[in-house]
Amino acid sequence: MNLHKILKKISNIYQVFGNLQNLDALDLEDISIDSRKTNKNTIFFGLIGQKNDGANFLQDVASNGSRVAVISQNSKFNYQEFLQKNPQNTIIIGDVFEILVEFLNIFYQSLPKNIYAITGTNGKTSTAEFTRQILQFLNKKSASIGTIGINCDESIKNNLEVSNLTTPDIISLYKNLAILKKFAIDDVAIEVSSIGLDQRRMAGLEIDVGAFTNFTQDHLDYHQNMQNYFECKMILFEKVVQKNGYSVLNSDIKEFAYIKKVCQKNQLKIIDYGYEAQALKIIKIENQKVDFLYNQQQFSFTTNISGEFQVFNILCALGNILAKYNLSNEKIAELIKNFDKLECALGRMQKVCEHMGAEIFIDFAHSPDAIENILKLAKNIAKNRVIILFGCGGDRDTKKRPIMGEIACKNADLVIVTDDNPRNENPALIRQEIMQKCDQSKTLEIADRKIAIAKAIEILQNGDVLIIAGKGHENYQIIGSQKFEFNESKIIKNAIKKISES
Repeated sequence: MNLHKILKKISNIYQVFGNLQNLDALDLEDISIDSRKTNKNTIFFGLIGQKNDGANFLQDVASNGSRVAVISQNSKFNYQEFLQKNPQNTIIIGDVFEILVEFLNIFYQSLPKNIYAITGTNGKTSTAEFTRQILQFLNKKSASIGTIGINCDESIKNNLEVSNLTTPDIISLYKNLAILKKFAIDDVAIEVSSIGLDQRRMAGLEIDVGAFTNFTQDHLDYHQNMQNYFECKMILFEKVVQKNGYSVLNSDIKEFAYIKKVCQKNQLKIIDYGYEAQALKIIKIENQKVDFLYNQQQFSFTTNISGEFQVFNILCALGNILAKYNLSNEKIAELIKNFDKLECALGRMQKVCEHMGAEIFIDFAHSPDAIENILKLAKNIAKNRVIILFGCGGDRDTKKRPIMGEIACKNADLVIVTDDNPRNENPALIRQEIMQKCDQSKTLEIADRKIAIAKAIEILQNGDVLIIAGKGHENYQIIGSQKFEFNESKIIKNAIKKISES
């Protein structure tokens, strides 16, 4: 796509300096905010982040062959000196983020029609994945994007760009959505984190379904307090979901009334779900059978997925689909017959194996509420003891650590505190903070996570349930600035093999 033709449509440019011939000569093949991913057919956007000004990487960009860059009018970068040294380059100055959004909308014009944006503290991954699976029951080609990557048809995955973020950076998101559309996928469920909302990673996308799962403590390392955290969540309904779109809301959380007002103020239609709901109203959850009301008719489905919180996630996913597809009661009754085929998202109460009559699960739970939910579920499954092994990530919310320790001790028979991803913090201090409110009589501290897992398996008895929490789908451990391979499913199976051989 010719750069000059694109620039004619851009409204946020203030000035252009340098070699103006580049604007006519350059046929763009890619857009980048990462200096390492630039080449001669790339335009680079030097965003100003929390720590770095992207303009400071312009020399690297020029060395990679890229000749055109966009930087902010607020940048302190000396672009005149840069152009003297690099006369072949062109610098565009303006509102760099707004120019980027306009560029993306011109460059990636064909995107999926139906995007379901899901936020909340816990349950985003499961809800996105259930949304994708239910759409498949309707014979709709679908995908989900989030913490566990992009889930879609296996034949497409090699074409996609991998991201380690819950909500991918804005360029990766647009690029992957365009690829999904190329493969005729028009329904995509996206996990939307509070940080992703704050950093406007969804900007410019046409989204008319937004869902909210729940709200509990997490990410205070970034947001500082719960009010800031909540306000960032509300960006989804205030600025992202289009007017006259839909909000799918958990009626049973204390924030519901406020969120509902925000949605009504922004002219969003509401589909709520839960025991207190008007739309998808739960009547009863008994064993694996769920009875609910919708359109003044009672429906029932069975699921092989345990836990009341998962029923809420399933109903949230169903609400997403009902927002986009006008299904008759008969169609809904037919659709939910498939709910016994729903599968858990990777690393979400994922049963790895059994050992000595005990069941071993891994789960991504890394917040107080998530730890409490999985332990309540474990109590329902266990015929004997509930054992939990977990740690807390370094360089993350420190305030939740003692709360998680206290909740674990209240709800488990044995708690093993170990390392998670300590990153650049002292792991011993992280463990100490977790154990501040632990009942020492039922708590073990084992620093090395692999040794801790082996010890937990060694002491298992018939009827126990062991939850290894915090990492879930992750197949690595971050210590300092290094990332080491750490596949918990393999580690569990190897530990069992050693015990069997000894």
